[in-house]
Amino acid sequence: MSIIVLIPLLVITVLLIRQTHMMVAGICGAVIAMFIGNIGLMQATKIVTDSLPGMLTMLVPIIYCSTALALSKTGGFEALLALARHASGGRLYLVAAAVVIIQALATYAAGLAAGNTMAIGPLAFAIAGVVPQVVAGMAIVSAVSFETSPSSAEAATVSKIAGIDVGTYVDQLFPIAVAFWLVGAALAAYGVWKHGSFIKTDSQKQAEELPMAENWRRAIAPIYFIAVVVAGKYFNVWLDYPVFTPIFNMISTLAIAAIMTRSAVAKVAEDVIQGSAFILTKLFSIGLFLGFINILSAIGTFKYIAGLTASAPAFIFVPVAIITGFAVAVPAGAYSVGVISLIMPVLAEVGLTPLQMGLVSIAIGMGTQMSPVQINVAALSQTFGMDITKIVKNNAPYLVVVLAVLCVLGVLL
Repeated sequence: MSIIVLIPLLVITVLLIRQTHMMVAGICGAVIAMFIGNIGLMQATKIVTDSLPGMLTMLVPIIYCSTALALSKTGGFEALLALARHASGGRLYLVAAAVVIIQALATYAAGLAAGNTMAIGPLAFAIAGVVPQVVAGMAIVSAVSFETSPSSAEAATVSKIAGIDVGTYVDQLFPIAVAFWLVGAALAAYGVWKHGSFIKTDSQKQAEELPMAENWRRAIAPIYFIAVVVAGKYFNVWLDYPVFTPIFNMISTLAIAAIMTRSAVAKVAEDVIQGSAFILTKLFSIGLFLGFINILSAIGTFKYIAGLTASAPAFIFVPVAIITGFAVAVPAGAYSVGVISLIMPVLAEVGLTPLQMGLVSIAIGMGTQMSPVQINVAALSQTFGMDITKIVKNNAPYLVVVLAVLCVLGVLL
């Protein structure tokens, strides 16, 4: 296999760095790959169209995104913030740390992040607006959680490649996950402590002027929503019946919101429909881009990269593998399981231990949080009202530090 198969990926990466629209970048890379790999239009079309259904059937992020956006219009998150401000004595940095830990637990329980980001993110934004460290903290804990969760496709895939039970695999990585949860929470707390609140909207001022009883009434729906998102899986085990499904969580949350805030049911329903527009648009565009990336996979681009990594000297092999996983995930990180499936089998063949493979997997997760085509990055973009490229730039310095830490762990473990 020739080094020429790297050209399409390099083209895509350069175009994305230059802030070219991801569709343009993807098409350019895919066309070059078609010429290199002698892939016809019919085969390329099938590769792209086969990639779309997987993204458009990600129902949990769609459901939770539309629910959270509808819930935010009832004033529930502002009321919850007013209560949190009162309970913490104005020490919002503690609330910020707690919100990041909630995001970590919710993602670890569910095995995916974007839906939880849409449920929990509005509270993070309400605390202080766009604080860089809060955004980065949520990205860090999300990545480590969905890569190490016993419920995630990522952990299932890596454990299968490693040839060990998924429970054993996630148990080995749990202390590392907890360490990064604490890092993310501390980072968010530091950011809010340093910067304070960047926003003070009229709705927040109104919420703080309301009687506490009124704020409690308005906050019931978001409290319930966060609870069922974080712990619904465990409630179902306790009840021995799957009551708390995404659809039930959505309907029950919106019913509570309508009753508690005396909102018209029709308006709440319309807000849900309007709230789905953003996430559906992003999933469609990400699915198309993933299709273009899969054309690169068809010509062996990622196998070639993994092969180069496998040829690294033994004393630096693990750090090189970690950096490779991170680097590949940045342009190709629409779906981290796909990146794992592309490069991990080759790395496993040259003797990575399951724990070392876990470090590579976490690095892949971190790389996705710098990818402009990753669904959780899109969710952060919507939650904090920032352009996706700004989210990527915000996360970059913090994630590079995390990458360095992972490389050190790769040498020591």
